[in-house]
Amino acid sequence: MGRPLRLKAPDLTYHITSRTNGRRLFMKKKADRKMLCRCLNRILVKYGVIIYSYIPMMNHFHMMIRIENETDLSKVMCEFKVLYAKTFNKKYKQAGHFWGDRFKSCIVQDDQYALACLRYIDRNAVKASLVDHPGKWFLTSFNSYAYGQTHPILQLKPHPSYLALASSRTKRRTFYLSFVLGEDELSDELHGRLHKLQIFGSTDIILPKNWTVV
Repeated sequence: MGRPLRLKAPDLTYHITSRTNGRRLFMKKKADRKMLCRCLNRILVKYGVIIYSYIPMMNHFHMMIRIENETDLSKVMCEFKVLYAKTFNKKYKQAGHFWGDRFKSCIVQDDQYALACLRYIDRNAVKASLVDHPGKWFLTSFNSYAYGQTHPILQLKPHPSYLALASSRTKRRTFYLSFVLGEDELSDELHGRLHKLQIFGSTDIILPKNWTVV
């Protein structure tokens, strides 16, 4: 069976996820997830990629990023995953494949779809029953949106849809906290299927003219 098609174009926001080989718990230690963030930040800064949200789990990660200009999404992700695999294998004196299949990407439309995706990412550890509150998970972007805390490693940028919630920082954080801890049908439906979607948005979403399928 061939690989699933991937939609690619500049100036788009993507939800990205990727799992380890065999879904093994390679990132169960906090130090490993911290190392993962450092590798990711190095590559994102190198290519000028905007990162809105991120959560490193124990055998996979989720993030929302924006690719601008002519930056190649596949090249960015490949460099990041290779860098971390080499760093991890060197640290633990291991060899072989670290990551499983190629990363999954889904174009995310702004407004309610972006907010639903942010909530989906920030609730990932809660959904997996690893913590009872999203703020308790290590190195999540949730604390930046809900409490205004600076991420210790990543240069997170608030998503425009989040900034549009209110003119006051306090009101935005209060709304987002309530939104993530409450219920949202749109984002709750994403669990188990977001990584299978090519586009998360309305049926009339307009893609750039130079989009491609790879």
